[in-house]
Amino acid sequence: MKVTRKKNAKVIASLETLADFGNTSVEVGWIQAGQRHEDTKLTVPQLAAVQEYGAVAGNGAVIPPRPMLRTTVRKRSKQWVRQAEELSKAVIEGKIKQAEDIFGALVADDVKAMINDSSNWTPNAPATVRRKGKNTPLIDTGAMRDAVDYRVHKGKIR
Repeated sequence: MKVTRKKNAKVIASLETLADFGNTSVEVGWIQAGQRHEDTKLTVPQLAAVQEYGAVAGNGAVIPPRPMLRTTVRKRSKQWVRQAEELSKAVIEGKIKQAEDIFGALVADDVKAMINDSSNWTPNAPATVRRKGKNTPLIDTGAMRDAVDYRVHKGKIR
């Protein structure tokens, strides 16, 4: 007795969609490179890098690192894996764009929430508190936090 398999178009389409999704990257952060920060001479991505890694200012003041991206990844990556597993159902149903957007927005929102949580960060220096009128590390105008966004790439991000 010879056994033959019929190709199921739906199964093949689902597998192709999953393969396409597996070849997708979602970039999250400050992706608009030229966007200027209103209170500094830096772009928003440059300011975010200073905050992420720390720096010594021109006047000699030390800006401590406040690793908002690295902390978000460390604290949330397990939840992101679970969310991606749940979104795979939508991908199988052919809703790949919706899944990419849901996932990108989720990660961007997690980064923004991490920035908002001042308990994660070294407090501002007394001079900074006097200038700002409050001790809210990483948040002065909110522009850096609000500029966090995502972009979907087919293939790996360089």
